[in-house]
Amino acid sequence: MNGISSPQDRLSRLSGPLAPIRDKLSDGPEIRRVEPSAQVLEADAFACLMQSYARRFGVKPDGYLVSLWSQKYLATVIIPVMALSLIGGKAVHADIENTAIVVDDDGEPVALRLPTAFTTEEADQAASLLVSTHLTPLVDALARQSGLSRKVFWGNAAHYLEWIVRQLPGKNPAFNLPAPTTDAIRYFEEDGLRVRRRKSAV
Repeated sequence: MNGISSPQDRLSRLSGPLAPIRDKLSDGPEIRRVEPSAQVLEADAFACLMQSYARRFGVKPDGYLVSLWSQKYLATVIIPVMALSLIGGKAVHADIENTAIVVDDDGEPVALRLPTAFTTEEADQAASLLVSTHLTPLVDALARQSGLSRKVFWGNAAHYLEWIVRQLPGKNPAFNLPAPTTDAIRYFEEDGLRVRRRKSAV
């Protein structure tokens, strides 16, 4: 789309109004706590993470807390992955088995660590790739471990997918974006998951 293919080139474009997105990526030595994303899929590891998160609020882990935590996680994954994909014109690979999440002392996700390689799919495949390799196993695990409907987590995910595509051109009008979330949001609807549109900011 714009000839940028190097990971560092893409990261350099996340400056100025896009700097908050850059802050959601960790690509160097990290002194903060780093957890493999796949640990979210493991009941015992996720329970420990939620115990840490619950202490922040002085409550016991429950479905509401899992939903709140999922919003932080989804924003940390979806926003930078989609931004990097759109900037470089190639989808960024963010398989849940090959990424890691930086969390604060309370277990809240604050940054994403990506594999170094980018895929060869075009940027308009970024959302469907992210859905199939990361979001689907994540949502299944969160629903199973919380007892909440998958619709809760798909709704949160669709919100951030839509948000980044709507917001990125406004933050940098030079971007000529495809609409990669169209298919992803249609996917949710075809699966019977209707999403209420909301306005928000990161």
